[in-house]
Amino acid sequence: MITLTDLRQEMDVPVVIADNQGFVTYINPCFTAVLGWESADLIGQLLTSILPPSFQDSHNLAFSRFQATEQATVLNHPIRLKTICKDQSEIDTEHFIVAQQQDGQWHFGARLRPLSPDADAPPIANQVTWH
Repeated sequence: MITLTDLRQEMDVPVVIADNQGFVTYINPCFTAVLGWESADLIGQLLTSILPPSFQDSHNLAFSRFQATEQATVLNHPIRLKTICKDQSEIDTEHFIVAQQQDGQWHFGARLRPLSPDADAPPIANQVTWH
């Protein structure tokens, strides 16, 4: 299983890590190179800063549900979603999301592999349920 420590060692794919409240605590240099966000832009900001507006409510609900139940269907497998770049453009990305408890609190990390537009690919998710 991929850990948050493993994600911090990733150099070739964008990585973001957030705390139990959804505040960004880490992005790697590849995240900056691909999406344009600097650490100073995102550290301490809500994870929803990089999510399309149409997905933010669904994300918040699912995030809260996971905190209450500790059950999710989105963890540890690829999910095709959109990610907001610093210039506010959207790109298709494959999210591989992991959760790990540290000091009794859940923390979340994700690899956000950029995807080429592809008509044969699975549809972009508009909603994600974490349970």
